[in-house]
Amino acid sequence: MTDGSTPAGDLPGEAPAGGDSPNAGAHDPRTLVARLFGRLLLRELDRPTLVELQAPAIAAALAATGIEVPGVDVESADCDAVLEELGAQFFSQVLHPAGRGPLVHSLYREGKYDGDAAADVRKVAKGAGLELADGARGAAPDHLGCLLTLWAELRDRDAEFAQKFGATHLTWVARSPAAAGGPGFYGALLRAVADLCDEIVGSPA
Repeated sequence: MTDGSTPAGDLPGEAPAGGDSPNAGAHDPRTLVARLFGRLLLRELDRPTLVELQAPAIAAALAATGIEVPGVDVESADCDAVLEELGAQFFSQVLHPAGRGPLVHSLYREGKYDGDAAADVRKVAKGAGLELADGARGAAPDHLGCLLTLWAELRDRDAEFAQKFGATHLTWVARSPAAAGGPGFYGALLRAVADLCDEIVGSPA
């Protein structure tokens, strides 16, 4: 399936290593959002993460993207039921969505795991001195959560390279069935992620 993105392997040069390059520029607030969305796509909500999301500033920022953070008291007995429901949403919409594969670029692009897209992400991460597996708990390197996390790291170092990475690895997201989302927290998250990827691909600044 073609997704209109730059072919994997067409990123010129090596990924920027640690430290800012002359192209780093001003801090892009989207990197904070990308890191948070990446985390939420890679592991289901637990109590500590829910407490973090309930902080007024974070909850308000998420609400502005259409994501309503569950307001349940994490110390209450009701929290177990809420987390169980969120876990079911995570399984059905992120891990094993019906009618489509998980949020992995190689699956969308090539119909298989560990394709050219995955190889390209490994190359970029290695060049940047990053270990994807440490934060992804064994997720495919081109899982959308990993891609967002890596884009954020690259954007902080070299805006131009990050833009090329986004054009290669994030264009497919808005075209994926995942972009429509489903009900509840994770449906809203998937729609917000698709909007973010569309913005990243369409605007370098």
